[in-house]
Amino acid sequence: MKQLLFSSAGHLAYSPGTGSIVRLNGAFSAAAGGGSAGSSGNAATQDGAAPSSPVEKGQSGDVALWGEANDFPQQVLKSLESNTILPSVLEWKTRAVYGGGVVYGRVTGFDKAGNELFERVRLPDVEAFFRRSNIPRYAYEGLQNLFTFGQSYPELILSLNRQKLTTLTTQDTAFCRYSVPKAGQAVPELVHISANWPEAKPGDEFTTSVPVLDPYYEPVEALKADTRGFKYVYPLALPSPGKALYQLASWNSIRRSGWLDVAQAIPEFKAAMFRNQLSIKYLIETDERYWKWKYPDWDTKVTEQRRQIIGDELADFEKTMTGAAGAGKSILSVSVQDPRTGESVSAFKVTAIDDKVKSGLHIEDSQEASSHIYTSLSVDPTLVGISPGKGMGAGSGSDKRIAFNNFISTHRFHQDLILEPLYLVRDYNGWPAELEFRFLNPLAQTADVSKSNTSTATGGQSDDAEPA
Repeated sequence: MKQLLFSSAGHLAYSPGTGSIVRLNGAFSAAAGGGSAGSSGNAATQDGAAPSSPVEKGQSGDVALWGEANDFPQQVLKSLESNTILPSVLEWKTRAVYGGGVVYGRVTGFDKAGNELFERVRLPDVEAFFRRSNIPRYAYEGLQNLFTFGQSYPELILSLNRQKLTTLTTQDTAFCRYSVPKAGQAVPELVHISANWPEAKPGDEFTTSVPVLDPYYEPVEALKADTRGFKYVYPLALPSPGKALYQLASWNSIRRSGWLDVAQAIPEFKAAMFRNQLSIKYLIETDERYWKWKYPDWDTKVTEQRRQIIGDELADFEKTMTGAAGAGKSILSVSVQDPRTGESVSAFKVTAIDDKVKSGLHIEDSQEASSHIYTSLSVDPTLVGISPGKGMGAGSGSDKRIAFNNFISTHRFHQDLILEPLYLVRDYNGWPAELEFRFLNPLAQTADVSKSNTSTATGGQSDDAEPA
C-alpha cells in the first residue's frame, strides 16, 4: 500500500494510489489522547466531522453535463448576442463593481460608526505576484464570469519546488466542465477546460484537465498535501438554490420567462414590416362622372388612351402632394354635376393612410420587455442610459448617484468572492497574516463634496472616505 501524505495540521491526507484527498475528521487529535501529540494538540479545537457535500446522482462518464446537450453556456451566449440590453449591462456591471481595481493593505482600526480604517501598503513579494498574475485582468474577467454564468474558475500555479504559489489567473467559464462527482467527494476531482464544447473530450489534444481544490474546507492544507500537479482550479460560485454542481445566474430567469423572446420578436417584426410594407401615403378615389365631364368623348376612348389620361392626372397630383416643393400648396377640389340627378359630385376623394410604423407600433411592449430585462439584471435603468419606449428618460443626477451607490454597496459579496483566492495565496506563501485585499470603489458624490473624497476601498467605510 502506498504511503499517505499528511498535511501539516493533520486534518487531511493525500492518497497517491487513488489520487484522492482524505479528510481525517479529527482522527489525529482523537488518537493523541487529549492533545499530547499531533500538530495542534487539542481535540477540542479539531473538527469532529467534515462539512456535508451533497452529490447529485445519475451522471456517468468523464464529464458532468452542463445542460442536456452539455452546451448550456453556449446557448446563454447565443441569447446574449441577440439582445441589445443584456451584453452591455452585464459589461457595465463588471466595470462598476471592478471600480478602481484590487488593492491590499491593513485594517488599522475602526471609526466611531464601526467602519474599518484601511491603510494601503506596498510589499515587494505581493507587488511581484500582482504583476506576474496581472491581477487587474484576473479580477475583471472573474467578475465578468460571475455576472454572466454565476460561477468562475480561478487557476493557481505552484512553483517547481511547491513552496510558493506564483500565479493566479482565471479560465473562461464557458470553456469549463467538471468531471462527474463521486459519492463522498466534496468537489469533483477535475475541471476539463476546452474551447470546443460540447464536442470536446477529456484526453484529446485540445482539452486540459486540472485538479480541483475544495474552497469550503482548508484549501491551504489540502494544497500542501496534494501532489497531483502544479496547477489547480479553485472554483467560485454564487449560491443558486437547488443546484448541486453548476450554479445558475439569477438573470437567466429572463430567458425562461419568455420576455427575452418578446424583446427579440419586436425588432424582428418591425424589420419585416420595413422590408415588406407598401409605401402608400394616400388613397385617391375618383368618380367616373368626372372623366365624362372633363372629356366629353370619354366613352369613345380606348383603354390605352384612358390609362394615359389617368396617369397624367395622378402625376400632376403627386407633384402637388409630395416633397418639400409641395409644402404649403393648395389643392383645387373639383365638383361636377350629375346631369341626370343634378347632384354635385366630388371629382376626387383623398384619404391619408395610417402609418403603423411611424405611430410607434409595439413600443409599449418593447418598454415592458426591457423593464423585465433590467429587473432580472438587478440594474436601475437610469445607470446605463434611457429606457426604450415613448416615455424615454435617463433620470436625474440625484437618482443616478443614489442608484449607483446602492448598487455598489449591494455587491460586496461578489467582490469578496473574487478576492478569496488571494487569501489562499497569502496563507500559502507566508505573507503577513493581517494583510487584507479590497476593491477600490469610486462612489458618486454630490457637487459640493471635495473631489479628493471620491473613492473607498470596499470594507465598510463611509461613502465619503478613501484609503489613507
